[in-house]
Amino acid sequence: MASNPESTAQGLRWGRALAAAVLGEVVLILIAIPVYSSMPQADATALLSLVVPPASFAVFVATGYWSAKPVTRSGLQQGALAGIIAVVAYLVLGFVASLFVAGTSVTDGFTPAYLTAHALKIVGGAIGGWLVSRKAPAAPAA
Repeated sequence: MASNPESTAQGLRWGRALAAAVLGEVVLILIAIPVYSSMPQADATALLSLVVPPASFAVFVATGYWSAKPVTRSGLQQGALAGIIAVVAYLVLGFVASLFVAGTSVTDGFTPAYLTAHALKIVGGAIGGWLVSRKAPAAPAA
C-alpha cells in the first residue's frame, strides 16, 4: 500500500523540532555568557532577567521558522513544538541538576523572568512557524 507523499511531507518533524530547540538554547547560552561574565553576579542576574525573555522570543521566532520550513501547512504547530521541546529540555536539565549539583534546587529555574522566557520560546516558535505557513500554497479544491 503506497502512502500519500503529500500528507507524509506535512506531518510534524520531531527531529527537526529537536534540532531547532537545541540550536535555540545554544544561541541563548551564547547570549547569556557574555552578559553574565561582564559584571558582578547580583547585577548580572538582574540583567539576565531583562535580556533573556526578549532574546528567547527573538531566537525562537528564527528557530521556529527554520523548523517549519519543510512542513508549511503545519508550520504553527511545528514552530510551537520546537519551543515546547526547548522548555521541557530546560526543565528536565534543571531537575537533573538539582539531584546531582549541591546547592541547586528544582525551583531555581522558576523565577518570573524565566517562566516568561519559557512562554516566549513557545510563542516565538509558533510565530516563526506561522510566518512559514503564510507562504504555503492554498490547498487544492477537492
